[in-house]
Amino acid sequence: MNKINIGIYFFIITSILYATRFICGAIGGIGGTEWGKDEFARQLSYVPNGLMIATIIALILGIVFFVWGFKDSLQKK
Repeated sequence: MNKINIGIYFFIITSILYATRFICGAIGGIGGTEWGKDEFARQLSYVPNGLMIATIIALILGIVFFVWGFKDSLQKK
């Protein structure tokens, strides 16, 4: 498996983790009596920071592998 594919897989993981953050916020607001931007922002504040940290780490790894693989493919030509 080449480095570009690994980078793309990390981008997919990043998007799943980022979407999970908002899904958790929406699930937290199910029992609420009011709906709005402020209520959703409050529910997002209850989502652990570890999820966003994992998202950023996966994004950085995706960028590193993608650029590394792209540079290798240019050097082979």
